[in-house]
Amino acid sequence: MTTLISASYALQRQKIAVERTLYARSAEESELAARWASAWHKLVQRKLDQDLAARHPAPSAFGGFLIQPSSRVLH
Repeated sequence: MTTLISASYALQRQKIAVERTLYARSAEESELAARWASAWHKLVQRKLDQDLAARHPAPSAFGGFLIQPSSRVLH
């Protein structure tokens, strides 16, 4: 649950960075805000991956078929 809370926070920060990119007054300001948005996006994705890994522990080895759980991908 903690990873989902931190993912939610990171997503809010990413939204702010995207808004700053859109409303930047100069190209430099827009570029900096875009880098921040990208960094927050990576953090959100990492937190979602951590949460997914915590919910679905690695399966033990066996001779049957293994069905992979669907992953969460932020677009």
